[in-house]
Amino acid sequence: MNTPPAFGFFRSFRVLFVAAFALAAAFPVFAVDNELGESVGTVALPANVTPTEVKDAIVKAFTGREWGIKSQGSARVVGYLKHRSNEAQLTLVFDAQKVELFCLGWQIDKKTGAREKPELPKGWIGNIKSDLTKILNRITTTK
Repeated sequence: MNTPPAFGFFRSFRVLFVAAFALAAAFPVFAVDNELGESVGTVALPANVTPTEVKDAIVKAFTGREWGIKSQGSARVVGYLKHRSNEAQLTLVFDAQKVELFCLGWQIDKKTGAREKPELPKGWIGNIKSDLTKILNRITTTK
């Protein structure tokens, strides 16, 4: 007996759906750059700071604290750090007046490295904000 063509299509679709679901379950989901995360603060920009200087200051704040740079754009820098029992992606978005900070963070299992629950590393975020403010102020005093 021949299977109607429409039925074969749905069977193929079902197989593809199950395969995609199995792959999604097998690989952990990592944040992508367009997911900003939770708003965790703002840093006001001093007067007369160029966008290039702001971006350079953000990169310097990240690298000074041993964060990796995931990506850079004309108005955004994304940093990443995984250390001991925490993992975080911090996105800094800036314009002419301010830098906004957004974070995706997790507590991780020390043995397996698996994400256990969402958690914002407030100390890490505070350090980046503080360092960025100092770097930006230093730029304006040397102009």
